[in-house]
Amino acid sequence: MITAVLGYVLLRRGLRPLRKMAAHAAAITPASLHKRLDSHDTPVELQQLSNAFNAMLDRIDDGYRRLMQFSADLAHEIRTPVGSLMGHCQVALRHDRSVDEYQALLASNLEELERISRLVESILFLARADEAQAALERQPLYLHDELQRVAGYFEGLAEERNLKLIPSGQGTLLADPILLRRALSNLVANAIRYADEDSEILIRVATVDQQWRIEVENQGPVLPQATLARLFDRFYRGDASRHERSDSNGLGLAIVTAIMHLHGGCVEVAQPADGRICFSLVFPAV
Repeated sequence: MITAVLGYVLLRRGLRPLRKMAAHAAAITPASLHKRLDSHDTPVELQQLSNAFNAMLDRIDDGYRRLMQFSADLAHEIRTPVGSLMGHCQVALRHDRSVDEYQALLASNLEELERISRLVESILFLARADEAQAALERQPLYLHDELQRVAGYFEGLAEERNLKLIPSGQGTLLADPILLRRALSNLVANAIRYADEDSEILIRVATVDQQWRIEVENQGPVLPQATLARLFDRFYRGDASRHERSDSNGLGLAIVTAIMHLHGGCVEVAQPADGRICFSLVFPAV
């Protein structure tokens, strides 16, 4: 009997640090994700568990902050076109208008609705990519043909700003054709949007350490390192001058990142020289 009582007392005393950890963990809510377990007074046997739990909280806190920021940005992005649609309709309903005026109003509203549709489609794609639900259909792609295809598609848009697209390089890459074209198209569209007028946009293929790289380089304003680090954040458009020149929803480069992650690769950005910026799709070595 005495042995049983002593064993019970020792067991409770031994479990006290674990109960303390459990109580602290239970007290952490979404509003207090910044709190961490104190591992200083934790027995050596439980420090590894405490550190692992704190590391998990770091990841949850980071993800929660990103989600909150994403939700706020999304609300802002949707509020603008919805507010525009409501304003147009309210003005139109104030008095009778001609058929031409109604047609102009409908055309303007359709443009805003198409913008919302593109935004929703981009968000859905990113959600599927985050959950790795976007199935890849890899097949051999002749990169010379792919670069020529994209350059031909954007030729008219580039000419409007007196830009010249110069594709170069060749090779065969195993990738999803639709997703590769989308990623490359997003980079080329971004280059056309921000490149200096009367300049060239280079679209080239390179291999480094047995890795395929598809690079899009253009001449444009020099960006500070803080801006470069955030270019791939969702809804980020940089400074006000870039925002004014852009009709983008701020998700193009985030989609490029998601596509490259699905392929097991990454996207990189560098400024090889003053006034030059280069985006690279980096595919893993085969």
